[in-house]
Amino acid sequence: MTDDEFFSATDELKTIHQWARAKYAAPWSVFWAVLLRVAASVGPNVQLPGLIGGRASLNLIVAFASPSGGGKGISDKVARQAWPGEIEELPLGSGEGIAAAFKKPDNDDEPHRTAAIFMCPEIDTLTGLASRQGSVLLAQLKSMAMGEQIGQSNASKATSRIVPEHSYRACLSVGAQPGHTGVVFDDTTGGTPQRIIWALTIDPTMPETPTPAPAPLDTTIPAWTAGDDMVVEIQYGLAEIATTVIGAHLARQRGEADALDGHAMLTRLKVAALIAIMHRQSVVGEREWRLSEAAMTKSDETREWLLTEATRMDREKNRARAITQATREEYFTDRMHDRAKAALLRRLDKVDEESAGKLRGQLKANLREHFGSAIAELVSEGAVLEIPTERGTRYSISKSPTLDQVQPMKEQVKCVGPGSNVGPGVDSNPASEAEMSRSSVAARRCTVCFLDLPAANLTGVCDDCGDGEQIHRPDPAPARELRPVTMGQLERRRLQGLAG
Repeated sequence: MTDDEFFSATDELKTIHQWARAKYAAPWSVFWAVLLRVAASVGPNVQLPGLIGGRASLNLIVAFASPSGGGKGISDKVARQAWPGEIEELPLGSGEGIAAAFKKPDNDDEPHRTAAIFMCPEIDTLTGLASRQGSVLLAQLKSMAMGEQIGQSNASKATSRIVPEHSYRACLSVGAQPGHTGVVFDDTTGGTPQRIIWALTIDPTMPETPTPAPAPLDTTIPAWTAGDDMVVEIQYGLAEIATTVIGAHLARQRGEADALDGHAMLTRLKVAALIAIMHRQSVVGEREWRLSEAAMTKSDETREWLLTEATRMDREKNRARAITQATREEYFTDRMHDRAKAALLRRLDKVDEESAGKLRGQLKANLREHFGSAIAELVSEGAVLEIPTERGTRYSISKSPTLDQVQPMKEQVKCVGPGSNVGPGVDSNPASEAEMSRSSVAARRCTVCFLDLPAANLTGVCDDCGDGEQIHRPDPAPARELRPVTMGQLERRRLQGLAG
């Protein structure tokens, strides 16, 4: 069934489509948001017949999915206009809070809440609540979706919250975003994603011009005929429904069903019943059964899209992490390679000639693995001579080019004063400014081997040159004492000079 066939099947579905077009919302997301409100409008005594086991609740959970900024909250706003009514909406809190919302008050004068829609606009809120130590939120949500008993029985009456099964109507609207749904899909074995309907809130076919908003839907609930136990059972008017339900149950028992489809049939029965109620009927006929099939197909497509997007995002994160790690390792390797070269040059400069084994042994342990590449590069650059012998290869420092040709030269420091080319009365020029700039760069190099130093290094020497060596620098000349001189003293000194 195509989307056009679905939303043109009945007047109610046409109205939902018109509301979506009038408010720039996705029709399917508005449909699911309206169905949430239909479920919340029905009392908890309205239930599905117990074809397998006992009766089933019409409690519903819908996740509205889209990328960031896809309008996940628009659907609820449009649904309030399309299906108006006094439906209580509560923010989602802890698992204990769900039970507390429906707990019968001790005082009979206080109102007893039996129906509500819990709102969770961002699934990250659900993630944070579920990740708390001792949280029972996911367990309570799963029980809530089935209409089972919720709450806890504690030693203290004040902290005991017990809500009997089928005594409350609870629905949940949660906004989901690709890559953030792990809190749900990670609990596949626990059955959380199987109890959720997935609604896509983006629509590529959305027109630019909105249509006029139609009149709201008729929120009249069918006239129920309750049984002796005050329970209203939705009737199945199609024999195919019971056959399909029993067949799906047998497939699960034999292990032939997908894990994510464990509650698919029950969810479809809920959707079919709520579609019938929206059309003011209490019997699920062929039309409602076919419409529920199309709706569940859309939900499954949205779920698969979320899983595919999550896989793609995880792959991109892993790729970015691998690139970052590779870049870090490459930088570290290059740094260690340069340090090995500098250490070899210093050693050869002291001993003139050395065997490969001794040279390698003189390196620090963390530099020895770089000996082969470092010495080979020094030989290719002409900084080191390779001398084959009967006992192996020896190496010596090359006389030409010199060490200064291989390593950066230490910059000369220009002086300021008489006879210098820098100072008052001497015009600066681009060449001198460039030389001063190079001097500042040289200041960030090791004063022994001239390797670049990190910004955090304040000693002026690298790790290799500073290990075990005391760097001696001449003490600065003591400052000359300045004493005040009077004009008379200056005149006497001048006369003495002339007399001399």
